[in-house]
Amino acid sequence: MKKILVIGQDGMLGGELYERLSNNKEYDVYKTTIETLDICNKQDVINEVKKINPYYIINCAAYTNVDGCETNFDLANSVNGIALENIAEATNLVDATLIQISTDYVFDGKLDISEEYTEDMPANPVSAYGKTKYLGEQNAMKANKYYILRTAWLYGLRGKNFVKTMLKLSETKDEISVVNDQHGSPTSTTSLCEIIEQILEKEPKYGIYHSTNEGFTVWSDFTKKIFEFANVSTKVIPITSKQYKEMYPNSSDRPANSKLLKNKLHSVGIYPKNWEDALKEYLKEELK
Repeated sequence: MKKILVIGQDGMLGGELYERLSNNKEYDVYKTTIETLDICNKQDVINEVKKINPYYIINCAAYTNVDGCETNFDLANSVNGIALENIAEATNLVDATLIQISTDYVFDGKLDISEEYTEDMPANPVSAYGKTKYLGEQNAMKANKYYILRTAWLYGLRGKNFVKTMLKLSETKDEISVVNDQHGSPTSTTSLCEIIEQILEKEPKYGIYHSTNEGFTVWSDFTKKIFEFANVSTKVIPITSKQYKEMYPNSSDRPANSKLLKNKLHSVGIYPKNWEDALKEYLKEELK
């Protein structure tokens, strides 16, 4: 039975992943939360990892408030970036494999909208969040055995996310303005968990894998689809990123192109669901 340590079990992804893996008889699953492990403390991380001696370490812990990263850069950089050096070192001490969850924000989003980012394209983060997560990738690579899974536009049943925010706003608003010039793949935590489970099972070649739901859309069309599936009558008003910035001047810049090519994932036999199908499944649970 393989031991798995899920770091950040109290988060949106970590909570669902821990629950799913715990139901798999092939795994003996352990967890840490923000309360039980300070990943910024190297000795604490080493002690915890040595105590458990896991086969896999899956790091779901992150500071994910994109705008908050701009104002709390040092904290975000410690959690998203520097802490990964501690985790990678501990991973090597017990000869484990590290799975690090990363993001489309490691790219600047300036790639022509007709193209998609591949894993080997040079990263060039422009936001504080992207910079801290890219440092995390670089430090995760210090593990002898690692998978870095870049995801995007993540939502799930636990915690705050875009889908829940739109549904909440629709309760009191007749219309909502949403950006229409940022392209990417909405990804459910369930789909990402399924990708992780298949990585654990298949143990493909180590490296970076783009890990999102299939298909692409823009935020305004994503919102329209949320409302359509949820039978919500609130109108969606498409606006540009420039207009959004004028409305919320302190907001962080988001990539215009977050389209991640998944050919590498396909090459190892992993085919995620289409984003619309994943959204439909999620809303069935969310609206119960």
